[in-house]
Amino acid sequence: MTEPRMVVIGGLNMDLHMFGIRPPAHDGPLVAEHHFLEPGGKGANLARAAARLGARVSLVGRVGDDEFGRLCLDSVDADGVDSSRVRSTPGEPTGFVAIELRQGKHHSIVFSSGANARLTWDDVAPALTELSPHDMIVSPAELPVPVLEAIAREASDRGIPFFLDPTPPGRVSRDVLGAATVITPDRGEGEDLSGRSGTSHLAPLLAVQDMLAAGCGRVTLKLGEEGVIWGEPGRIERVPTLGVEARDETGAGDVFMAGLAVRRLEGAEWSDAIRFANAASAISVANTGLYLPTRDEVEKAVVGIPSEVESLPH
Repeated sequence: MTEPRMVVIGGLNMDLHMFGIRPPAHDGPLVAEHHFLEPGGKGANLARAAARLGARVSLVGRVGDDEFGRLCLDSVDADGVDSSRVRSTPGEPTGFVAIELRQGKHHSIVFSSGANARLTWDDVAPALTELSPHDMIVSPAELPVPVLEAIAREASDRGIPFFLDPTPPGRVSRDVLGAATVITPDRGEGEDLSGRSGTSHLAPLLAVQDMLAAGCGRVTLKLGEEGVIWGEPGRIERVPTLGVEARDETGAGDVFMAGLAVRRLEGAEWSDAIRFANAASAISVANTGLYLPTRDEVEKAVVGIPSEVESLPH
């Protein structure tokens, strides 16, 4: 049997990380104590992370015909991702993100989509032609809306598993949610998608119940150090995670999705795949910058997560 394939469709960016930004003196500039540049973008991060974890991965996206674009492609190629479907776009810059980090969290983000916004269905369709239900499509919701909707229809019509990171949730229609095999919102995205917010300890569970009732096939709600609440019709569970000191959340959601998708592509049960994804993302946030763990690192870490899951009201 041919090894299952994962096609990731998403953005490639150059990321500028800034630390220790101080308020300006009078009319002076903001001053950062430290900064560095590295290739990123949700599509590229996810594809690279999945490849490091052992998947056969192709990436579909766009970069500018510039030095940042070439650096992004070099980083993807170095991790063994097939980047032949990433198009260079003359006249457009590569996507760019400036991130201010405080205490391991993104305090502010400035994003310029650049060439990412030029992605079309014609870019995507050829990469999906030979996929079967044994393969997988993985994408964030950051794509142009017509492209995202076309991907959802194609996956649904052909029975291809479609893993969706609903970031940003405002781009995700009910039809797209219904076509997804699983969605992986964080707490804030879950509130947006369910319309339910609040500080009650029951709020995340109620949000998962609401998203399932709205037609989502499966929901994996990421709650940081509280682990994950995931559900499908007739079943909702809490899966624990590792306790780590969070240094930088950059790419943690992408690493989680990569871990989940890789293990499901390998045939793991949902709760086991989520434990693996939790371990991968915990390793990522415990490091500075975009950290994409290896399979060996995750296999060693996941043994520290209890195998028992908590059944919750559904």
